[in-house]
Amino acid sequence: MAHMDKRRALGRSRSAAALTQMAAGQEAGRQCGDHIQKALSTPTRPWSPELPGYIAPLPSESTQRRRKRQSSEDEDPCTSYERPAKRSAEDAYIKGPMLGQGGFGSVFAGTRSSDRLPVAIKYVTKDEEHEDMEVEGQGLLPLEVALMTRVNSAPVCPSVLKLLEWFDHPDRYVMILERPDPCQDLHRFCEENGCLDESQAKKVLLQLIEALKHCESRGVFHRDVKPQNLLMCPDTSEIKLLDFGCGHLLKDSEYKEFAGTLSYAPPEWFCSHSYRAGPATAWSLGVTLYKLLCGSLPFKSARRVCRLRFPSHLSAGKRWQTCSCSQTEITAGASRS
Repeated sequence: MAHMDKRRALGRSRSAAALTQMAAGQEAGRQCGDHIQKALSTPTRPWSPELPGYIAPLPSESTQRRRKRQSSEDEDPCTSYERPAKRSAEDAYIKGPMLGQGGFGSVFAGTRSSDRLPVAIKYVTKDEEHEDMEVEGQGLLPLEVALMTRVNSAPVCPSVLKLLEWFDHPDRYVMILERPDPCQDLHRFCEENGCLDESQAKKVLLQLIEALKHCESRGVFHRDVKPQNLLMCPDTSEIKLLDFGCGHLLKDSEYKEFAGTLSYAPPEWFCSHSYRAGPATAWSLGVTLYKLLCGSLPFKSARRVCRLRFPSHLSAGKRWQTCSCSQTEITAGASRS
């Protein structure tokens, strides 16, 4: 009897041990399953060769965005006129002889290194009167660059000079402009070849009006129309309006500050120190046309507007066209006074 009781006790202890072992196995299995599930739900982290056995932390979302921006900036720099190029002008262009110089800075002939394209390189100093303009999506741009960005927006006008790209520096900015070849500004052309004949003047006038209408449609007031700011191809008489350094945004109200060339300034500027964009543009257009046809300015002094005198060889039609530009301005000025 005692022997049977001993056997029953041994069986119960074995069963209890088996249950304990099973429970321990289940717990270990559950912990292993949790570990596997956790490992699957956690992205694999890269191994860093910098320190043996070191697991580099995953980059944060902001770090990934920053690296993406840096990699995009390391690509080829932008060659659009809409923002400054990242490389230097000296690396991309070969500077040639000087084409002109003034209070704004200087302009040189140049060649693009990559394809030998003829260009003009304009250096503009940032002085105390330097103006910037906020352009949506591009931030602050030098006013001249911003105005050319506007007039170069599609659809472009073939009679307005193109800005190819620009470079920004703390004390100056550099503009890369197209340079038609051959070409010559109309002031120098007339000095070397004499006045334009009437057929040439008509072609120039129609292109200039189209260019100024295009500027108006882009909200830009050029403010310095004159023969020096018109490039002409002598073979085709095609022109390009250039130099927006005196320009400003177009507005309906009067301008109280003058920028441009006084010889082409409208009469009301000298009377009231104010003028409007449309009539002032018409006046400078008339003075320009007279200069191209007659070889001189229409008045001995811009402050004293008197009766126009024309050379005898000039047709009645051209006399009327020139007078109509001046009459438009005089009538507009009288209506405001």
